[in-house]
Amino acid sequence: MNQPLSRYVDYMYSYPHKTAYRPFSSPVSLLPYLEQVKGRNASLYFHIPFCSHKCGYCNLFSLQTNRGEYITAYLNTLRRQAQQLAPLTAGLAFDSFAIGGGTPLLLTVPQLEFLLDTAALFGVYLSNAFTSIETSPEYADTARLNLLKQAGVARVSIGIQSFQDKELIALKRRPRQDSICQALNAIQKMDFPYFNIDLIYGIKGQTVESFLYSLEKALRFQPNELFIYPLYVRQGTGITEREPDDVCFRMYRAACELLQAKGFLQTSMRRFIHHPSTDAEVSCGDEVMLSCGSGGRSYLGDLHYATRYTVCQQCIAREIDEYMATTDFTVAQNGFILSAKEQQQRFIIKNLMYYTGIDKAEYTRRFGESLDRIPLFRELAEQHWIEETPECIRLTSEGLGYSDYIGQLFIPLGIRQLMETYSY
Repeated sequence: MNQPLSRYVDYMYSYPHKTAYRPFSSPVSLLPYLEQVKGRNASLYFHIPFCSHKCGYCNLFSLQTNRGEYITAYLNTLRRQAQQLAPLTAGLAFDSFAIGGGTPLLLTVPQLEFLLDTAALFGVYLSNAFTSIETSPEYADTARLNLLKQAGVARVSIGIQSFQDKELIALKRRPRQDSICQALNAIQKMDFPYFNIDLIYGIKGQTVESFLYSLEKALRFQPNELFIYPLYVRQGTGITEREPDDVCFRMYRAACELLQAKGFLQTSMRRFIHHPSTDAEVSCGDEVMLSCGSGGRSYLGDLHYATRYTVCQQCIAREIDEYMATTDFTVAQNGFILSAKEQQQRFIIKNLMYYTGIDKAEYTRRFGESLDRIPLFRELAEQHWIEETPECIRLTSEGLGYSDYIGQLFIPLGIRQLMETYSY
């Protein structure tokens, strides 16, 4: 490898990264890009950028606030955005819907009902679109969960991160084992079709044994999905240290062995599932997603756009205020327009990071060339990080553990320079 990157440098889940986005010289109309993806299946995403407490490791676009009137004003803006965009997206078939943040279940029951009504403007009803929502322990109460269950939410994801109070303190989270267990019991009793728990490894002071303790405890609540995330030290967060790479990797390998023994299928470096999946039927890398809300990203063919990404609380508040003052949501102000070559890079990165790998025939059909022309694959094969079959190129089990490292290797110099010179 000719690029000395740490195995755990940053999450590799999309391309180009949001720090490669820049303000457009003039507003970009969404109309030609919506025409480009007309007739496609698409995902709808609503971003709720509010939390009652900002965790130390978090670099997401979220503001620490509980101000009810402010949140209501934000939801009214999101409704106004939806009213402008819905007529333009009649050519899309929204088959999935996600509400993320932030902490979406910070919203009251009436506010959640308002949000679901807003989704209906796009023809999205929970009976015909796979719907997922995120929460944290303090908001997984009976009233909110009842609403989600009755509405038809398919997937609930809860961030636990650790079942050890000292590790939660190290993450600058509130240690609250009683409320954690109450929330998990409540979700389990609701019997949502998909129930996910998030955990973090690499916390300063954490050991393989303490991470496995948290993992075993999570399994007692019978989730059929688990996401395990390595801890990263990132700009703008309150975490300045973590365990070394080799310790993190031992935690990761121990978790993989335990979950495999429990019947879980690993689909990426982070995701493990214990339910039937049809994901293998869908290629990654050219998905269509329309987002509403400040901080949500949209992918419309060659156009990727979002409000400006930042991690500073004061800056996030300013971006949200600017969003609420917006009058025209049919144009993009900030983002990235992908070239044909960048679409190829996106296709490679997104598919390679997934357990099914890159379909050779599909790649040739889309881009008119063979994957054999990419020399980096030979280097990865020499490391035993990828394997090749007549049908595909995919990561080995060893390679999956190096996903974030490997993904970084495919980022072109121009994109990397944009990321490295981004002003937060």
